[in-house]
Order: sequence, then structure tokens, then C-alpha cells
Amino acid sequence: MQRAFISVAGAIFALAGCSDLSGLGGISPAAPAIALFDGEVTAVGPRGYCVDPDSSRPNRGFAMLAPCRTLGVADAPSVTRGITTIQAGPEGSAIVSQSPTEFANYLKGPNGPFVLSRSGEAGSVNVTEVRSFDNHVAVYLRDAAPAHIDGAQESEWRAFVDIAGRLMTVSVRGLDVASLSASEGAGLLDQAVQAMIVANCCEQ
Repeated sequence: MQRAFISVAGAIFALAGCSDLSGLGGISPAAPAIALFDGEVTAVGPRGYCVDPDSSRPNRGFAMLAPCRTLGVADAPSVTRGITTIQAGPEGSAIVSQSPTEFANYLKGPNGPFVLSRSGEAGSVNVTEVRSFDNHVAVYLRDAAPAHIDGAQESEWRAFVDIAGRLMTVSVRGLDVASLSASEGAGLLDQAVQAMIVANCCEQ
């Protein structure tokens, strides 16, 4: 199992910082969900969140979501403000469900900060908490490396979950002008993970 975690570490690192995005919003209408890889995976976010289609890259398995209201959706509910990103790994990359506890322990170890870093520099990362659940692993961290999203706060809540045979990375962050507290970030991440599981039911 340890060897398997090491082999997938590079993929996790790639997922952590694959998108170079400067902002949200565009000319395309927002939607509550988007199909990744021609429908192999459905990307959704927490309640009241919509996909920003102009920032998402469905053919690369990437989706960015924000509160529907901030994306111009009329009559959208008021929800906790943040940014959620979803990145699907390669086909067959699913590994968390084999043992969430072992996966969590791997991230708690010396390789964890490197794997979780957006820049690949372990020194920029401070891992605050790693928790394993029945179907996913959640991480609370701070990364001082330059953000790929302008104005994003250093604190990040990230989860790893297997869906449709792929390792999925789900991340939640606030903005400097509207930062998330520890409880808000953890709650929003849980909503995002559960929404993904429900939307892709029985494909883990």
C-alpha cells in the first residue's frame, strides 16, 4: 500500500496546482453542475454553488465553483462565500477507498507537505489537521506559496475521494476579502464532498 501511495503522490501534486486562474466569472452562464470527461464524472459543489464554465476545463477533469449569486444567477440563495475546485485524476487512479486511514497516515508523514504543496516546496506548507472518514480523507492546511487564484487566502481545506475509478481532489478556500474560518471551511468542504458522492452515486 505504501508503494501505491508513493506512485500516486506525483498525480496528487499535479492536481493541487494544475490550474492557473486569475479570477471568476465570464460570459458563459453558470450552472449547478458540469460533466467532466464527456460525462464520466459529474462535478457539483455545495448547496447554492454553481460552476463557473469559463474557468472550468471539463476535458481536463477540472471544475471551479463559487456561490451562484456571485456568478450572476438571479434569485440564488445566500450561502457561505468561498471557492471550490474539483480535479479528477487519471482513470484508474482511485486509491483512497482501499484504506482511508493509511492514506491519511501517508499525508501526515514526511511526504505530506510536499504532496500537498501547490509549488512542490514542502517548506511553504503547514499541515494543521488530517482526518480519515469512511469514504474520504480531509486535510486542513496553509500554503504560503503564490496562489493560482488572485486574492485566495492561504488556508485551504482539501479532500481526497474516489469517484468513478478516479482519485478526486476537492478543495475549498476563501478570499482575503472574505476569508473562511476553520469551522466554515471544514463545513463547506464536507458539503462539497457529499454533493460529489451523491451526484456520482454508486460509482466510487
